[in-house]
Amino acid sequence: MLTATPGAQENLPPRLQIGINLLPAVIAANNGLATLDSDTRLPIYLVYRDNARPAEMLEENLASIGMIRKRVIDVQAIALDDLLDLDLQPFATVFISEQLDQRLPELIAFSQQKRALLFSPFKGDVQRGVTTGLRVTDKVLPMVNLESLKQSKIQLKAFFLRIAVKHE
Repeated sequence: MLTATPGAQENLPPRLQIGINLLPAVIAANNGLATLDSDTRLPIYLVYRDNARPAEMLEENLASIGMIRKRVIDVQAIALDDLLDLDLQPFATVFISEQLDQRLPELIAFSQQKRALLFSPFKGDVQRGVTTGLRVTDKVLPMVNLESLKQSKIQLKAFFLRIAVKHE
């Protein structure tokens, strides 16, 4: 997991902090990573609509972990419109760092078409179609939208699916 630089995440909402700490485990649960060459980079996009600062703060901390499942990660904060213009590489992950409101369905459709793992730390986004997220009660649990996962053609490890809260 991540260890934050003192003060680096103190101004971020708790759900962003928790989500970015959970993200490496979610990425590592992707069964498809086993098929990748070990020198293939894992692209991670921290998407924002208007405010780049939270994404940039998360980028610094996430980049510091360096690798997930022995693969170098390539972390980039990016505006939503710029992301939608990209031709995503295989096994790309998109982390939503700012609530997207009316633009969320557009990102969901894009990530499913590109087979990208989409993660949102925001309440209600998994129910709206985001592939993965989190649920905070007395403990933090990953959340998975099974229909979105199927649409994205992403297969997660059975252990991860057993512990995750599932939305159908």
